[in-house]
Amino acid sequence: MPAVKTHTADLATELVDAAGRILAAEGAAALTLRRLAQTAGTSTMAVYTLFGDKQGLVAAMYREGYRRLGAAMAEAAAGVDDPLEAMVRYGRAYRAAALANPHLYDLMFGRPVPAFAPDEDAQETADGTFRPLVLGVQRCLDAGVFVGDDAERIAFHLWAVSHGMVSLELAGHLAAGAAARDTAYEESLVLSSWPFLKL
Repeated sequence: MPAVKTHTADLATELVDAAGRILAAEGAAALTLRRLAQTAGTSTMAVYTLFGDKQGLVAAMYREGYRRLGAAMAEAAAGVDDPLEAMVRYGRAYRAAALANPHLYDLMFGRPVPAFAPDEDAQETADGTFRPLVLGVQRCLDAGVFVGDDAERIAFHLWAVSHGMVSLELAGHLAAGAAARDTAYEESLVLSSWPFLKL
């Protein structure tokens, strides 16, 4: 009999990913703590200890998805002096994080678990990933690269385009071939920022 895995942070991350794959492939009804424990090769008690119940598990999945997105966004533009280049890197990082975590992306932005609603702490984690984009837009405005007077409104527009393109890609609606998808996304970054560029 294989040894039961201990209750570690690594196990929690492994369980979050396993749960995300179950949810993405089979839906919310298939995601039970017993099924997750069997899939991950650990005990049901370990899952309960780490997450409390299914709601706790889903909340952990939600937070982890946004934690990974936030980390990717922070790393993308670290040390980049050119504000416009930083914005491009934010856009690329957003897509890369989504493609690396498709099993969590739908939970972050959709309702695959109808009974789940993020609590205040989880919502703050999610909202925090938007702030670098707003600050990046403000840098562009301050540098005279962008025109406008509402960084949050511009950031929301840019995010909406990126989110739409990523969602289409994850759903298989973009052109076949990695190069074609890369080109389509890069074009979306350029076209979405065009109305705000100071020419």
